[in-house]
Amino acid sequence: MKKLQIISLCAAMSLLAACSSGASNGGPSTSPAPKATNAAGALPIRGELPAAPAGLEKFYDQQVAWSECGTGFECAEAIVPLDYDNPGGQTITLSMKKAKATGEPIGTLFVNPGGPGGSAQDMIDQANYYFSDAILENFDVVGADPRGVGKSTPIDCLDDADLAAYLDTSYPDTPEGDAQLKAATDTLVAGCVDKSGDLVKYVGTRSAAKDMDVLRQVVGDPKLYYVGFSYGTTLGGMYAELFPQNVGRMILDGAVDDSISSFEQTKAQVVGFTDAFEAYLRKCVDGGKCALGSTVDEGWAKLAELAEQVKNSPVPAGPDRVLGETGFFYGIITPLYDDSLWFALDAGFDRLINDNDGSVFALLFDQYMGREGEKFVNNMFEANLVISCADTHVEGTEADWEKKADALKEISPIFGDAMGYSEYACQIMPGGEDGPLGPFVAAGSDPIVVVGTTGDPATPYEWGKAFADNLENSRFVTWEGEGHTAYGRAGECISDPLDHYLLTGETPEDGLTCPAQ
Repeated sequence: MKKLQIISLCAAMSLLAACSSGASNGGPSTSPAPKATNAAGALPIRGELPAAPAGLEKFYDQQVAWSECGTGFECAEAIVPLDYDNPGGQTITLSMKKAKATGEPIGTLFVNPGGPGGSAQDMIDQANYYFSDAILENFDVVGADPRGVGKSTPIDCLDDADLAAYLDTSYPDTPEGDAQLKAATDTLVAGCVDKSGDLVKYVGTRSAAKDMDVLRQVVGDPKLYYVGFSYGTTLGGMYAELFPQNVGRMILDGAVDDSISSFEQTKAQVVGFTDAFEAYLRKCVDGGKCALGSTVDEGWAKLAELAEQVKNSPVPAGPDRVLGETGFFYGIITPLYDDSLWFALDAGFDRLINDNDGSVFALLFDQYMGREGEKFVNNMFEANLVISCADTHVEGTEADWEKKADALKEISPIFGDAMGYSEYACQIMPGGEDGPLGPFVAAGSDPIVVVGTTGDPATPYEWGKAFADNLENSRFVTWEGEGHTAYGRAGECISDPLDHYLLTGETPEDGLTCPAQ
C-alpha cells in the first residue's frame, strides 16, 4: 500500500492561480478591479424557476442574506439537508462568496476549481485571473464551497500538528513499513469519523450536485451557469445527469472520466505525469543548464536516485523540517500542472542536488496542501480524502491492490512507484458508492462544452474525449498545450468562443482545436 494513493491527484486549480499571480494560496481579501467593458449581445437565459422537488421546498425557497466581505465581494450561507433521503433530519451549512458583476448581471456564474477539496471561495478571490472583463461585467461570479470543503461544514480528521507529521513521514518498502503505513491510515480515518461524524457518509459528489441545484434556485436562475475545472467537471457532470433540464451554459475543463475504475484513472495519471516530466526534461536539457543532467536519460536516472534518497533518508528542508517521499513527489507534480511554472522545478532540483536542500520542493508541497509550517489554511487534504472515498466503489483485496501497484511500476518505475495503488483508506471509511459515478449522459440537456488539453497530466486528454462522447449533447474543444486545463490560460482561441458561449448561449464549433501559443 502506497501513501500517495490516499489523496487524489486531480489538484485544485486555485493553487495554480496563486502561483502564477503571486497571491497566497488562501487568496487575498480583495482582487484588482476589472476594467469596464461593453459586452454587447450578452443574453440571459429566460424562463420560469423550476418547481422545487417534493419535500425540499423549504430549502429551495429559502432567502439568503448577502453581506459585504471585502471590496467587491459579498458572502452568504444557505442550509441544505445532510441526507437528501431524509430532508426532515439534520441540516448543514453551505458557504458562498460572490464577485459582484461590474455591470448589470445577466445571471450567476457558479465556479469550482477542482480537488475534490479545492475552495471555490478562494477561487473567487482571484476571479480576475480566471475570467475576462466581459464575464466579470455580465455575471455575478459565485464560489460555493461544496459540502465538507472550506467553510461549508468542513471535514476535519487530524489536528494540524498530527496532519503535518503524517504528511512528512516516509514509509520503507518493507513489511514493517507497510504495517506502519496501515496503522497511520487507521488513525487518519478514525480521526475523520471521530471529528466529522456522519458527515463522512454524505459528502459525495451526488449530494454536492443536489446542493448546487438548491443554490441555483436560491440565486434565482431558471437554469445553471457553471464553469468547473478538473474534479469540478465531475461535479458538473453529476449535476447534468441529475438535473439535465436545469443545465443552462456549462463549461467542463479538464474532464475526469468517471466511467472507469479508480485503478484505470490512476494508471492514466501515471502515464500523464510521466509524459509531462519527460516534456519538462527535454526543455531542461535543451536549455543547457539542467541540474538533472545533459541528456534526458541522465535526467531520469538522476530523478530515480533522488527519489530513493528522500525515501530512505529525508533531506533538510529548512528549520525543523525534512523533505520525505510524499513531499518530494508532490513538489515535482505541482509545477507539472502548468508549464509556466516549470522554472520552479529547475530551482528545486538545483537546490536539492547542489546543496542537499529540499526547501523548494517542500514549499511547493506546502502550497499544494494549503500548509504554512504546521498550520493548514484550508482542509483540502482531509476533504479530498473523504470526498474521494465517498465517491469510490471499492474493489478487490490487498493482494489485488499490490498486483495493481506492481503494474504501475512497470509503466513508470518512478511515478508508478510513487503513486502506488491501494483502496485501503476507502475500504475502512464509512460510506462509498455502489459503482462508478459515470458515465454521465445528461439526456435532454442544453449543450455542454467540454475542454481537453493534449498535454494534461492530471486529467488526460482521452478522458475529456470520453466525457464528451458520453454526453448526449456536447461540444468538444481541444487545446494543444501542456499542463492542466485550458480556459483562462490558453489564449484567445480558447477564451473568446467560451466567453461568447457563456454570454450568449452560442456554442463553439464541435471539434474546435487551438494550437499552443
